[in-house]
Amino acid sequence: MLLGTRKGLFKGALPPRVLLCQERSDVEFAGTFPRKRVTWVSFTRSATDMLLEEAVKRRVDVRGAHLITLTPPRAESVPALLGLFHPVIGLVEGFRWLPKLELIEAIASDDANTRFIAGSVDRKARRLTLLRGDLQAVVAPFSLFSQSGDGPAPDFGRLRLTDHGRTVSLGDYEASADAVLYELDPAHRRRLKSLRRDSEQSLGAALLRLRKQRGLRQGDFAPISAKEIARIERNLITQPHTRTLEVIASRLQVRPDEIADY
Repeated sequence: MLLGTRKGLFKGALPPRVLLCQERSDVEFAGTFPRKRVTWVSFTRSATDMLLEEAVKRRVDVRGAHLITLTPPRAESVPALLGLFHPVIGLVEGFRWLPKLELIEAIASDDANTRFIAGSVDRKARRLTLLRGDLQAVVAPFSLFSQSGDGPAPDFGRLRLTDHGRTVSLGDYEASADAVLYELDPAHRRRLKSLRRDSEQSLGAALLRLRKQRGLRQGDFAPISAKEIARIERNLITQPHTRTLEVIASRLQVRPDEIADY
């Protein structure tokens, strides 16, 4: 359920399972859905206030539903929000969010638990907290993001989440969500090992491994776009054009027929 944003956020139809609530009547209608399966995403403080008012008036039963506030709410409203929703994410400043459209798509996706929608840096504790699309958090030590070879060093003051939640960017340094979860989540590690039995020999998987080994970003293969590189790595493109492979191989300093060997 999206609160406080315009329909123009989406150029086409809304993604599956996403409802845009612009008026109080929309909020009341949304309240008829099974609350434990609902995630409310509030884009503005006033939208959060409206949702809270409707919940307090009992026109909307939100107990146990999830709430994401992209703009931190009023401090006075926090106790009531915590009493009504579970969990409540975004109560304080400091979160770095995916771009709005990518965030919504990540939350609504079937693999939401493998994507990061937000992150927060604690320099004193030297920890990076990353929020998954299913609203579960993982806490990573700075040491997990070590510089490899002659690649860029991580800059924790420039945290960004990109590629629809599949990449953590720390300045010019990049780490895939899969790589982070592989280190921190045993259940995710087991799932990946199972999936790799079928997919680890794919061209996309090999390209991803080789690109990370070379310390390159998806945008470093001009004139091939970062979006196309991402699609190849996710096996959405299984047979790239010959010229595309030549450009990629040249940047990786291998022959085109050698990419799949990595």
